[in-house]
Amino acid sequence: MAVFFFLPAVMSLFYSLTDAKGNFVWFSNFIDVLTNAAFRLAAKNSMLFIATSVPLNLLISFFLALIIRDHKHKNAFAVTFMLPLIIPSGAVVFFWNALFADNGALNSVIFRAGMNTVPWLTTDWSFGVVLLVFMLKNIGFNIVLFLAGFSLIPREYYELAKIDGASRMSTFRNVTFIYILPTTFVALMMSIINSFRIFREIFLLAGPYPHQSVYMLQHFMNNQFLFANMQSLSVTATILSAGVVILIIGVFISQKKISDTFT
Repeated sequence: MAVFFFLPAVMSLFYSLTDAKGNFVWFSNFIDVLTNAAFRLAAKNSMLFIATSVPLNLLISFFLALIIRDHKHKNAFAVTFMLPLIIPSGAVVFFWNALFADNGALNSVIFRAGMNTVPWLTTDWSFGVVLLVFMLKNIGFNIVLFLAGFSLIPREYYELAKIDGASRMSTFRNVTFIYILPTTFVALMMSIINSFRIFREIFLLAGPYPHQSVYMLQHFMNNQFLFANMQSLSVTATILSAGVVILIIGVFISQKKISDTFT
């Protein structure tokens, strides 16, 4: 932990406060990065992707888990949904590239249908493609989490609700929703963390300079690393780390408040 996490973090903080010669410039590097147009674009896209992908991931995985939780083959469904996590990213991205490339399978079908082909990876459509890749890769993990959460809810609670004449909506609100909250917050945190890992798929799909709609903070950091700009790289890493920590703390505080409200 000291060698691979603490020491690099301290060095990164040092680089962020100094110039290339090692002289302290304090927050001058932060001002330069925060006023950089590429950084602003990357930060905006990253926040937009989190705000879009995380809720969609949670909602779809929750309802899919809700549908299959009482199915006799639910374990087979869970394994099927987990397969994208097991298959190496390179192989998965090769499939998506073959599907969405300018001369890929999807455009081939569109062309044969007599319609204009779509440049999926070089226009605003690329955001939707990346979102689809993220969803299909990470949805299985949340489904498994929700299935585990559902299995911890005592069946007696549902039987008591049925005896009391509670409707399905009332049972969902007063039993399922309340007892699945802890699992939901775990899935929320994992989805947020996984959303920052989409850079790998975007990089393999579109390279270091993708369409501006999917230019993320990791792209900015990667390009600063290639140009050996340690100051900008360290500042971005510091801002990103602080943002993730604040986001996770916010999730924990929200969990406590919501749990106290419903329990």
